[in-house]
Amino acid sequence: MMDWIRKILGITRPEKITAELIERLPAHRLCRKYIDGELACDMENEVFNRIMCVVELHTEVFNGGFNQYYYNSGGERAKCAEDTFVQLGAVQIADVVKRANGQYAAKHDWLSAVWDGTLEGFSRSYKEKVFDTFDDEYYALVKNDKQLYTLIGTYIKQYPHVFLTK
Repeated sequence: MMDWIRKILGITRPEKITAELIERLPAHRLCRKYIDGELACDMENEVFNRIMCVVELHTEVFNGGFNQYYYNSGGERAKCAEDTFVQLGAVQIADVVKRANGQYAAKHDWLSAVWDGTLEGFSRSYKEKVFDTFDDEYYALVKNDKQLYTLIGTYIKQYPHVFLTK
């Protein structure tokens, strides 16, 4: 009970990442604890940043498709997400992201003009179905959050030395 209260109040200390913890936790749970800050890690390091690029892309795409992702992010971390999917061994997902990134680059000027800060502009970009094919492909490959978290958690389990708390 006290741990729960401490967690709600934000006064818990993150748990150290040990080889035993990496082995013990199911991959999806390991990932959630890692990205939620429940595990002690350097949130400024490159590995954490790369994983968060994938999580951000996934969250935006699942919420509103690639259209929303590029609208909200400007595609700033899209190449990093693409490369990280490759690193995680998700080559098919990386290919979808790569092609969506190419479509974004090809339509950037048009999208910039349409995305004028109004709801109408944002809605118009959806009506043009610029990213619908990529949304459908992504949803076919990644069915839910747990699948993505399992992918990331499996990577952590494959390369524990990168994630161990010093």
